[in-house]
Amino acid sequence: MVIDDLKTHIDDILNVLDDDSEKKVSRKNLETELKKFLEYGVPVDQAKQTLIKKFSGDTTFTSSPSSSERTLIKDLQPNAYSVNLLCRIITINPKEITVKGENKKILYGIIGDESGTIPFTAWNELDVKKGDTIEVSNAYTREWQGTVQLNFGDRVSIEKTDEDKLPDSAFKPKEFKIKELRPGLVAIEVTAQVLELDERETEVDGAKKKVFSGVIGDETGKAQFTSWHDFKFKKGDVIKISGGYIKSWKGIPQLTFDEKATVEKLDKSKLSGEIQTQKIPLHMLVERHGALDIEAEGTVIEIRSGSGLIMRCPECDRVLWNDECKIHGKVEGKPDIRIKLVVDDGTGAVSAIIGRELTEKLLGKTLEECEKLVENSKDGNALIDEMNKSIFTHRINVQGNALGDNFGTTIIAKEAKLVDVDIDREAKKLSQDLEEIQ
Repeated sequence: MVIDDLKTHIDDILNVLDDDSEKKVSRKNLETELKKFLEYGVPVDQAKQTLIKKFSGDTTFTSSPSSSERTLIKDLQPNAYSVNLLCRIITINPKEITVKGENKKILYGIIGDESGTIPFTAWNELDVKKGDTIEVSNAYTREWQGTVQLNFGDRVSIEKTDEDKLPDSAFKPKEFKIKELRPGLVAIEVTAQVLELDERETEVDGAKKKVFSGVIGDETGKAQFTSWHDFKFKKGDVIKISGGYIKSWKGIPQLTFDEKATVEKLDKSKLSGEIQTQKIPLHMLVERHGALDIEAEGTVIEIRSGSGLIMRCPECDRVLWNDECKIHGKVEGKPDIRIKLVVDDGTGAVSAIIGRELTEKLLGKTLEECEKLVENSKDGNALIDEMNKSIFTHRINVQGNALGDNFGTTIIAKEAKLVDVDIDREAKKLSQDLEEIQ
């Protein structure tokens, strides 16, 4: 193997090792160990992966196809190195962070190609701007909160290239219904009604700019949107948006578009059906990681820790632990009640958080009555016992926004009610279903 090739492979290894790992091994030692593997006939990619695992302690790194092959964004996997892309910068923003006690300016944003989009972080200055078409060599990926993230480290190479290499035709809009929207989709076309609309002013590159945001909906669901251009639509309008892209916040899809998109006002008859809260089986909700304004139903299989009488900070409303707020320190808390539960419908399970008003409704008790119940109980568990008696193993219908993170999917309830179950009717339905299967 020629020296230049060996240097490239050592760069690949160093590219994915963090600072602490790099302190444990020098370039010279890596070169010695890599040569040893190659002398024994170990394939170079396997040898590189072995050394990365050895010095990083991470067993999940994967190699990219080859040092020169382009990878489509939709094919990127976590912990890949030597990533080469042809893409377009969709957004790019500066950010200051503190690294080892020193301020450092980084860049973050979104890039896209004809297959999708991905968030990126650049740890050094880049001579590029929004809309540039670039060729990226020697980037690497990580996973954060279940999402693949692209990183431009010290060894990355980024060059502006001809826009014709990634023409606008590669981003030809495709039609989607709102329930089909997923993070990473680019060049989407959606027809929906504007249900909520807000306007705010922000600063972009030192200049003030109006930003429009809100909620749109069709007969399949609802989604949040952000428009970086004033298309003169208003609440209640039915519009066709062509040329946006999708990112998400805690599993809730968010449509973003700017002046490069086209927005057409349509007659309300263009919507295929009525916009309403969608009832979703829990396995679908788990697969989607989150959704806006949904309805779910299932059996309460657990009343979770953190339910019952709690104390909140009077300043920020955070839950207190040992009479302390993590922001405001020792404070005199204000009482509140809530229920944290797990709901299962036979296809999947999600968590739900039910606030004071709905908890009072489900229990048939006011906050003050719940406080007295706790005060008069010998072990302080009377309220939890009441929750178990009233709600545990009962069927419940919950409506609200479903948020997803590394710990699963949680519905923040706006409405909640217990559902009466007709045992005879359910048994007859189950019997009919079994007969159809046979």
